[in-house]
Amino acid sequence: MRTLWQDLQPAPDRLGGTLRITFSAVLVALVMLTFRMPFLYVGPYLVFILSQRDTFLTRAAAGLGIGVAVAASLIIYLVAWLAWDTGWLRVSLWGIIFFGGYFFMRVCVEPRAVLGPLVVVALFAFAFDEAPNPNQVVSLVGWLWAILGLVIVATFLAQWFFRAPTAIELLRRQFRELLIAVEQVWLSRAYGRTPPENRMSFEEEEAAARIEKLGTAGVLAPAQARGLLALLHSAFGLLPQAPVDKQDRPTLLAFAGWTRRLRRRILLGVDARPPGPFPAPAGLDPAMQEAGKKFREAALLMQEPGVPEIEKPPGLLPDWKSNPAYTDFALRATLATMACYLFMSLTDWDGIHTCLITCAVTALAGVDAQTRKQNLRMTGALIGGILGMGAVIFLIPRMDSLASYLVILACGTALAAWISLGSERVSYAGWQIVLAFYMTILQDPHPTTKLDIVRDRWVGIFIGILAMRAAFVWWAPPAQSLPVSAERERILTSGN
Repeated sequence: MRTLWQDLQPAPDRLGGTLRITFSAVLVALVMLTFRMPFLYVGPYLVFILSQRDTFLTRAAAGLGIGVAVAASLIIYLVAWLAWDTGWLRVSLWGIIFFGGYFFMRVCVEPRAVLGPLVVVALFAFAFDEAPNPNQVVSLVGWLWAILGLVIVATFLAQWFFRAPTAIELLRRQFRELLIAVEQVWLSRAYGRTPPENRMSFEEEEAAARIEKLGTAGVLAPAQARGLLALLHSAFGLLPQAPVDKQDRPTLLAFAGWTRRLRRRILLGVDARPPGPFPAPAGLDPAMQEAGKKFREAALLMQEPGVPEIEKPPGLLPDWKSNPAYTDFALRATLATMACYLFMSLTDWDGIHTCLITCAVTALAGVDAQTRKQNLRMTGALIGGILGMGAVIFLIPRMDSLASYLVILACGTALAAWISLGSERVSYAGWQIVLAFYMTILQDPHPTTKLDIVRDRWVGIFIGILAMRAAFVWWAPPAQSLPVSAERERILTSGN
């Protein structure tokens, strides 16, 4: 509970991000209700995917979303053209598509470029079984493009209206918060108190991820800022362990003052050159000398003005042809997905189509990572479904205006947005909370009291989790483990 409480604490621009997401989602929902568009719950949910914490990542997410829509549309049109009236061929094509998607999701450097089309294909797979003709499927794909365009416009409008920070501005705010924590450590040690607990671990991780993206795009030199974060983390680890004598107090106070001046320079937008010489750590014990040296080196990293050329990573992992673990992973995930598809088709229960999506979004390299994401998915769906059911049963029947309906929508969105902007330990649960909430209250362009969609979603997620557990845990465990990159797993764990 303590860790959960820390994950829900305010962070730089967390309130601003919540306001932007809430404004965009409500605006999208209002437009879709006005024009009676299909997929009512999809539009506001896409806002969560496209609304990033800074303008650079939002533009990148919009570009990626358009690429995902193009790839998914081509796949759906191809299957409709080749196998609309041939069931066995259509099932075979779904199996080939899922196998290829899972394989390339593991070997691509940017896994979201493959995961996105795979999720859209999983969403549309059941439509081929219930649509009377291919024109209806093509029409649904066209509506999906209209919704994506609406979401992009609403997201950019919210970012402009609420003055979303640029990537560099948000990075400065995060550095400022980190430097405040460092200053508190210096002062606590100077007066013989126990240093306050470092609650900035999420901000360090999130800032490091932002630096990685900016470095890959050539906007920022990642080695300098990433080195600063690593060295600050080292200082956090060294300082609480170092015994401090009273005669060391002036030096530690000088450290704190120097850190305060550096923080103010960053906050004012001045270049981040160190504000004067760093106090000499002479006379302190070796651990304190090492901490001061590392902190000095970290600050010096920020004064390099140049942006070196960034080597672009290859598109595929080097061993993608020779490592059999990738094929084994894709085969297991495909078997789980197709088992869910066949179960859904044989039972004629299209409402549980989320079992296909569950298999796709929880297909992570490690079993522990899969379990963690599956637990977050199920927990978020339960919470969001309960909130939606409460709104449908107790609140919506007592409403007589659209404004009150939008207030409920805004409250649920704000709650989920705040959670989704937390660390990766809770962010995915926020996405699932809002999706289940939207699916409950945004079923039709009018108030509804149907609750079977929430039941079907819970059942679908449960079946998808069972299928993935059977493929990766209960069946013979994989003989060879996949190489896991922390950044890749963070990308795959943090959304969808």
